[in-house]
Amino acid sequence: MVFLDHMIGWPTGGFVGVDMFFVISGFLITGLLLREYDKSGHISAKKFYISRAKRIVPAATLVLVVTVWLSFLAFSGQRAWSIAWDAVASFFFFANWNFALEGTDYFQQGSAVSPLQHYWSLSVEEQFYFVWPWLLLGLLVVFAGFGKKSSARTRAIAGTTIAAISVASFGWALVQSVSSPTLAYFSTVTRTWELGIGALLAVAAPIFSRLAGAARVVMAYVGLSAMIAACFVITPETVWPAPWALLPTLATTLVIASGVGAESRFLWPLTNPVSVYIGNISYSLYLWHFPVIVFGIALFPSAGEAVYFGIAIVGFGLAIAAYHTVERPLWKSPLWVSRGHRAWKAWRSENAREAGLGLLAGASVVTAALVALALTPLLTPRPAIAYEPKDYFADASASEPSTQADALTAEIVAASRATTWPSLTPSIDEIGSNSKVDAWVQDGCLAGERGAEADFTSVAARCVYGDANAPKTAVLVGDSVAISWLPALEDALTNEGWKIHVLTMQQCGFANISLTTSDGSAHPKCDEYHSWVPTEIARLNPQLVVASQTDSTAARVAEGGQAQLQAAVASTLKSFASTERSVVVLPALPRTVALGDCYTAAGSPANCNRPVPEEHRSATSLLSRAAGGATLVQTDSLFCASGTCPIQVAGFVVRADVTHATEAYMRFIAPSVRAILEESVPQLN
Repeated sequence: MVFLDHMIGWPTGGFVGVDMFFVISGFLITGLLLREYDKSGHISAKKFYISRAKRIVPAATLVLVVTVWLSFLAFSGQRAWSIAWDAVASFFFFANWNFALEGTDYFQQGSAVSPLQHYWSLSVEEQFYFVWPWLLLGLLVVFAGFGKKSSARTRAIAGTTIAAISVASFGWALVQSVSSPTLAYFSTVTRTWELGIGALLAVAAPIFSRLAGAARVVMAYVGLSAMIAACFVITPETVWPAPWALLPTLATTLVIASGVGAESRFLWPLTNPVSVYIGNISYSLYLWHFPVIVFGIALFPSAGEAVYFGIAIVGFGLAIAAYHTVERPLWKSPLWVSRGHRAWKAWRSENAREAGLGLLAGASVVTAALVALALTPLLTPRPAIAYEPKDYFADASASEPSTQADALTAEIVAASRATTWPSLTPSIDEIGSNSKVDAWVQDGCLAGERGAEADFTSVAARCVYGDANAPKTAVLVGDSVAISWLPALEDALTNEGWKIHVLTMQQCGFANISLTTSDGSAHPKCDEYHSWVPTEIARLNPQLVVASQTDSTAARVAEGGQAQLQAAVASTLKSFASTERSVVVLPALPRTVALGDCYTAAGSPANCNRPVPEEHRSATSLLSRAAGGATLVQTDSLFCASGTCPIQVAGFVVRADVTHATEAYMRFIAPSVRAILEESVPQLN
């Protein structure tokens, strides 16, 4: 289910397979620890961690090494180095915190997806097991002197402890799933209760071992039905992980409990040979599936649905090969346990045939991949379209095309047809945060940005562009999309006697309505900003107000939706207006794709072409309906032509990420921005 969800987005709740895995893991590991204590009177930490390392590390390391190696072959240097860091975080089991601190949205990735993002769950699990055995052993030792030792007493101590931890974890998850969904998704603290449910089941195993056969059948099929239902009724919009992860976790608990102390012959959907084998290779399959998906879609973006068939074959093939050649042999090896020659000789004898079959499977996968590579039309050599960017804006007397708008359109059309990469500005390795507009990343004029000033009044006081004594004043209002327009506005206005006051705030559009941040958290500073902006505009008394906000603003309205946002846009624009002032609304550039998402060494610029997204059409339509006396400037022609939006135009990369323009491209289109503003703003003529 996880594989299908990551590959094609179906079933919508396929990601709950990870939650089910947490329960299974907590049950198996805690049961192992309790049985050892009952048998020997202690828990060997050395034995436990050696076993975990042999089970987890070899297969995981293989995938990390292969993924990083392929990343440097296929992707830009910047993206490859980012993936290399993700590999370091994954190897040392802090991948979940790495992705959380980066602000990664598991469901709505806004930048190039890391092929190692799925390692977050392994990190959660191992962090739990860094603590749980020691805590359990410590409690058992402390309480050993109080009363007679017995299995029941041991389980009572373990059960009480894990129950308390799980309740606290679940309580915190309830809070953080609403207040900070991204952090809640990746956090070990908000996931511990899922492992704890499995651990509690292990503690209570003696009780379930006495269940009657009929009760087992009912529990098994009710649990299995609920597990399947969870995959379809849960969606990425569901508040997660608490409380709704209770559905798949408790369902998994029922299925496990039904088989405690007895063979589950009646549960044929899970006990048939095919299901058992998939269960055996499930760890290797989980490790390989996401890198295969990311590389497959990146390298074959035009292969259509056939790419999914190929991804499935390669994913399963690599999992089978890795299981038989790396995962199982090293797990069962004498490594770190015995140095005896006989032990290693016996191990080689037992695993030689299995390893050979695994290598055969791996060779078959490689062969299939090479055949697919050869047959995919995208990667076959094609004649390159002659593409020599012309600077129509350098000479006002240029005879072809006749207007600046036509000139830009011609460049956009040429860029959308190009099959070879021109020299890019900024270069592929410079794309990222530093290629966003200078006013944002260098001058710190986006209030509330991480590492920048949160006080929008002090930011506004110093962020004035142009001659401070210029006779005409413009004000730029909105979020990070608004400040992305500044280079074009600066070049278009400041040489004509204008100064520009920048009043922008991170994740806070110009419309006066309560918004959340991108991870769903409350944004009280934004409310303060909305109250302050009209007062500041009145104080500055500008001749021009330019407002802009991201297309995703409607999705972050704290209470309400499109209708409430439209009313807020209308009232806000009205509050900006006066008889001597023009109010202009610049829509966001269409959110399509970042260069890091679509660039591969074997690809072409055509791989990065995208249509104008429906989200952008809807957001622009809302602004149009709400504009009232303000002027909505149609800006799509600055980025797209005939419904197609390329990633670069005339060699200038359009986007620094999915949402924001580069400094270079905004300065490139400044003459066109000036031209369209002249049609709307009387003060410019």
